[in-house]
Amino acid sequence: MTTFSSFSVGAQFAVDSAFKSRRSMAASIARLSTGERTIHGSDPAGASVADSMRSQARSAAVAARNSENGISFLISAESILMELATLNTRLRELAVQKTSGLLQTAEINAITTEENAIILAADKIAETELNDVDILSEVSIAISVPGTLAHVGATSKPELASGVNNVDTQMAKIQKALGEVSAGINALKGHQSNMFSYASNADAAASRILDTDFAKESSILAQSSILNQSALAMVAQANRAQATLLTLLE
Repeated sequence: MTTFSSFSVGAQFAVDSAFKSRRSMAASIARLSTGERTIHGSDPAGASVADSMRSQARSAAVAARNSENGISFLISAESILMELATLNTRLRELAVQKTSGLLQTAEINAITTEENAIILAADKIAETELNDVDILSEVSIAISVPGTLAHVGATSKPELASGVNNVDTQMAKIQKALGEVSAGINALKGHQSNMFSYASNADAAASRILDTDFAKESSILAQSSILNQSALAMVAQANRAQATLLTLLE
């Protein structure tokens, strides 16, 4: 009876081992097929940290894209301001020409007509919008993972008018706006580079925690498979031994 009981306990041990091996095999197969190391309850703390890192990486990528959109917005503003500067320069030429005492009324009227046309064109150009946002205005752009805002763009919109004094005043506004726009472009380029780097490094850190080590997991799968086959073989051996004892009792 003692020997029979020993065989029964041995068979149970072999069954338990086979079950554990199959569970390990199932986990390895799941990790290898999904590429996720932290599934099946493996390293839940690491999974939490990695998920947070991956979320921040994706937010950083969006912030980098925001910066690129802001750069495009400011480049558009820069082009408008340069065109306004050209028109304003022409207004100054006309203003100086208009002060000549040698001009007749018809010639002065012709100059005035051109001035009015330039001012009208400048007004329309200055009202240009991008996605319903006034280009010659200051805008807020999220440039970091927490959503920190950068305020960039022209803080004052030029309004062209005839006359030397008016032209000089508006040229100063145009130059100031160009400086603000250029500073914004350079600032956003810096923020964009920082967020691209942040996104890459955060994603790499998350991947080191979450991603399956295929070489290691493949070896674990092979080991579990061998142990499972060995355990099943031992179960068969224990069953045959018990059957032999029963035969002796007949």
